[in-house]
Formats: sequence, C-alpha cells, structure tokens
Amino acid sequence: MRLRIVQIRALTSLLNFLGHRSAGVNFIARLRSNRITLSSLDALLGFRRVFASFPAAQACASRYIQAGHEHPDEIGYHTSISDTVRESDYPLLFNLAPLAPELRHVFDHGGNVGNLFYAYQTKLRFPPTLLWTVYDLPMKKPLGEKLAAERGETRIRFANTLAEASGSDVFIASGSLHYFEQPLHEILRQLEHLPNHVFVNRTPYSAGADLITVQDNRSYLVPCKIHSRANLVAGMQALGYELVSEWPVHELRLLVPTHPDLCSRTYAGFYFRMKQNEATRSR
Repeated sequence: MRLRIVQIRALTSLLNFLGHRSAGVNFIARLRSNRITLSSLDALLGFRRVFASFPAAQACASRYIQAGHEHPDEIGYHTSISDTVRESDYPLLFNLAPLAPELRHVFDHGGNVGNLFYAYQTKLRFPPTLLWTVYDLPMKKPLGEKLAAERGETRIRFANTLAEASGSDVFIASGSLHYFEQPLHEILRQLEHLPNHVFVNRTPYSAGADLITVQDNRSYLVPCKIHSRANLVAGMQALGYELVSEWPVHELRLLVPTHPDLCSRTYAGFYFRMKQNEATRSR
C-alpha cells in the first residue's frame, strides 16, 4: 500500500507539472476526453481522481489512509496558529473592520477550535458583548472549550447545530467551504434568518463545473469539493446577496490532476453583503 500511495503521488505531481503549460493542459484534456484513457488514468490516480459524491470519495480515501479531519496533525496545526494572521486574512479584515465595533454575533462555519477569533481579535476591536460561535465536528468542541478556558475567553462558544447561525450579523467560512458538499446558498437557505454579511476565505474554486476529489494532507485524506465560482456567485445572488469584494489567496492551491483547465492556481476569498431591500428576508 505504501508503494501504491507513492505511485499515486508521483503521477499526481507529474500531471500537475504538465498542467502548468498550455501544451500539457491540452494533452491532459485529450486523455480525459477518451473513455479508455480516462479510465486508465483514474485507476492509476486512485484517491486523487474526480468522484461523483463525497461518500464515493471518502470510501476510496479510506482504503488508503483511514484518518481524516480528526487526525491529531490537523487539530494540532490549527491550535498552533490560533494567534496567527495570515496574508489571506487581511482582505477579510479590511472588509470586517468597519463592522467590528457593532458586531453582536459572528458564526464561524467550520471554525475548528476558534483559531480565527483569536487571530482576528489581535487586529480588530471586538466589543466585550460579542458572541463568536464556532461550528465544527463534535470532537473538536471540547478541545475548543478547553482552549477558551485556558485563555479566559468568554466571548467564544461552540454550536451543536447549523441553525444557531440564524440571525447572526456575520457568517464566515474560512478554509472550510470546500469540505462541504452542499453549495453555500443551500447551506444558508436552511436558516430562518439570513446573516447580513457573508465571508468566504481560503477556498479553492473551479472555472467551470464543480469537482469532487480527495485532498492529500500526507498523514490524512479528506474529501473536498472545488466549488464552481460561477455557481457560488449566482447562488448567493439568488438569495439576495451582492458580491462586494473578491481576492486571490496565493499561499494555497488545490489542483485536480485530470482537470488543470478548470482549477485555479490559487485559492480565493469572497465578501457577500445582503442588498438593502433584502435585509429583512428570512428563510
């Protein structure tokens, strides 16, 4: 199995290298357009191919490496950077700063142990009455609560359901949207009251159709969805939001070796704001 994983990673690296050049993009597209060569390529790529759904991607990944988001490496990393503001945070902070003094409730979707709150409070003056709610896997909740207790922080709490995002001032999905198969507008549509401001940061995106694959984090594998940028924007507009700002995230990338023509070379960030005449809309 170790040799098989090495082979998958080597072929992935080769295809990604070829995908940096227009001739390579065209060559891979020709391979993909032929049913026989695509089938052979998918077999060789194993968990780094495109899948029809998250369950299919998870089933394949589990045959190679069992661990996923619960791996200690993933949790330890986010705990270690709890006070770190990264390059891609600054565009979000720029747009969030005018809102910060009056914020009542921020919902952090896929917020791990609350590391975003700790980083952002070093740059913004959050009010003492702010409620910062983190929603993530249940096993991360006690770890986040322990970290908050150690820091004497009372403004952060951990949600049990997505419904707790209803009525929040700000909804943030930073580094997490691609781990959800549902499009963002479908996630938000479940809420009784939509947030006025929605930030998406550090997410890969597709220039065409949605792509489901497996992200290789070396010690663990996780299914992920590279959401179509066009579908993301159109879905949010259908809910009554307008796209205010968009920025590249140069420090991250996620390539699908068989689709270099669709995958962006960077991640991206987006700021959506509810249009004034839609501000009281509820779901």
